[in-house]
Amino acid sequence: MQQLETGLSAVGPSATLALVGRGLPAFGVYAFLRTEVGQQMVDAGWGQLFVAALGGGSTVKILDIAYQEWRKRREKSDSAEQFVDRHLDPLLKAADELVGKLRSLAEDDFKAIHSVTPDDSRLENHDFASLLYLFGCFWAQVEVIRQEGMSVAMAKDERGLRLQKFFDCLEGRRVRILPRVLQRAVGETFRTEKGAKTFVEFVAAFEETEGFRRWIMPLATFLSRTEHTTERQQLLQYGVVVHAMIDLLDPTHSITRKRPSMPNKLTTKSWRALNYRVFGVYLTFVKDRQKYIGPPRRRPERKG
Repeated sequence: MQQLETGLSAVGPSATLALVGRGLPAFGVYAFLRTEVGQQMVDAGWGQLFVAALGGGSTVKILDIAYQEWRKRREKSDSAEQFVDRHLDPLLKAADELVGKLRSLAEDDFKAIHSVTPDDSRLENHDFASLLYLFGCFWAQVEVIRQEGMSVAMAKDERGLRLQKFFDCLEGRRVRILPRVLQRAVGETFRTEKGAKTFVEFVAAFEETEGFRRWIMPLATFLSRTEHTTERQQLLQYGVVVHAMIDLLDPTHSITRKRPSMPNKLTTKSWRALNYRVFGVYLTFVKDRQKYIGPPRRRPERKG
């Protein structure tokens, strides 16, 4: 309000009254004065000339249109910020639980789920069922933001812009663990009116509903192959990206846990993929990449 009063007084009362009297809101006058042209007029003492230019209603109309456009952009920016505020907490909580489970299993190279064979009717291994469930919950939150955020310019908010870049990276061909359409299908099957399914609801749906199981089985099949280096490394790379997303969007860890990473579990091939492609191309704004991937890997020296 103080800036508004200062801006209006700079032109003078006569100019202010002329503008407002012709239908332009006082804040619209201030908005114009904040532009480069308006500031030059104030600095040069052209307030009276500005009033004279308003002899016709066209000038005021143009200024009114400019003000309305500025207001729409401001409202979109506010809307994006409110949208991110509303959806960020549940997303980060789901991501945090997923990273915690991945880290726990990775400490022993996922041996707890090596012997699992995807079954169309039962989920006997609790670690396997838990990992399936946590992926579903995380992807459900991603789907909520993706679908409801279509009407909001998320990029207007800095967090929203970075969140979108993380989503693009996680769905990228060399980072994702399932085709994009299947990942989204899993997220959709986990969504309910109250949020994501509970663990009990998930197990019941998997064991009793063929339609639900149909969309979960591709993920179950992938996770059942973690004794193989390729699938295990894909899973670890995916976990690294989610971990970086948590740390960047909740730097004080007010709703998530501060967790150490496990770069020693990455192969040289995975290290290079993360360093040069993921953090070098997609997520360049993540500064502390060594926290997640460790120091540079040296090429083995050639003998002879």
